[in-house]
Amino acid sequence: MFSLSYGGPFYKLTNKLHVRAVHLALFAWLPIMAGEAVRAMFDLTPDPTVFDISLHVRLLVAIPLFMLAEYLVDSGCRSAIASVYSGKLAEPASVDAIVASGERLRDALWPELVIAGIAIVGGQLALWKVVGGTGVFHGETGVGRFSFPRLWYVAIALPLMQFVMIRWLWRWAIWSYMLARLARLPLVLLATHPDRAAGLSCLARPVSGFSGFAAGVGTVLAGAWGTQVLGHRAIPESFLPLLLVLVVALLVIAVAPLVLFSGHLYRVRRRSLAQYGDFASGYMQDFHAKWIDPRTTREGPLGTSDIQSLNDLGSAFQMIVTTRLFVFGMRPLIGLWAATIVPMVPLFASALSVEHLLKRIVSTVVGGLPI
Repeated sequence: MFSLSYGGPFYKLTNKLHVRAVHLALFAWLPIMAGEAVRAMFDLTPDPTVFDISLHVRLLVAIPLFMLAEYLVDSGCRSAIASVYSGKLAEPASVDAIVASGERLRDALWPELVIAGIAIVGGQLALWKVVGGTGVFHGETGVGRFSFPRLWYVAIALPLMQFVMIRWLWRWAIWSYMLARLARLPLVLLATHPDRAAGLSCLARPVSGFSGFAAGVGTVLAGAWGTQVLGHRAIPESFLPLLLVLVVALLVIAVAPLVLFSGHLYRVRRRSLAQYGDFASGYMQDFHAKWIDPRTTREGPLGTSDIQSLNDLGSAFQMIVTTRLFVFGMRPLIGLWAATIVPMVPLFASALSVEHLLKRIVSTVVGGLPI
């Protein structure tokens, strides 16, 4: 059975060492806190990096979320591939070739080496102040010195978090590649399928797992922006354009591969409308001649199967009419948006005082009168 997660050098290493998401998070975070505690014992100036909320969010929240999302996506991918086989949507040999190529990319060593190199470079950029002390998306209150907490963060913790995140995106790229190859096959689809996607809605199941990745990204940005707001260096409203860009970018990454199947859906819908339309016209003429035309009606309709068949034909035709042009529906998209935006709620809620909120509510209730 195909698996997107159970393979690759990093998976084999963590599985051999029985390392889980919580262990990775604590391994990255605890030394920073221990180092800062030692500094406090010697009455040294606290490292400003430690006061950046995004640092703690990255290590304690984002790492577990990314790893959890990986297994959620893996479950969706396994289920989708199983449905492709059981639904006979394509030739099994062709699907076997696509699965084999995906597994080879999953198990390859070179992508994870490249990702590790990128993560290490990211830590060095933070160390030498090319980017913020806690990375590209940061909110730190100042640039720390070469203390142990800061060195551990930029040399170990930050690269580890970036490795987990980029590796997650690489796994999603593998799945997108598999979908692109599958979309090029001559698929066997039925527009009368009750999923309203000609049987292809199974391919959208991993999008729900993508919401976990979106939540991880949202928490990191919420932490960074929250630090800037607390430091009076920004206001929540200034982040709204960036939040909109983030939501759109995550949406594109999540569903762009599924758009490749829209051509299949359009063609099977158009073809089925013509086929079932012609069939329905002939059936309706015969039905009318037998049951409606008083010159030919000879028996009562009670107990006959013709009326039930007419109803079934109408249901099938209606199913074709409502077949979507996209594999995905609105539910996974709403889940993706919610996962991205919910971490931002405390940030933007802090900009509204209870008094201001009540005034807005009362003003709306009484018809927009100023209060």
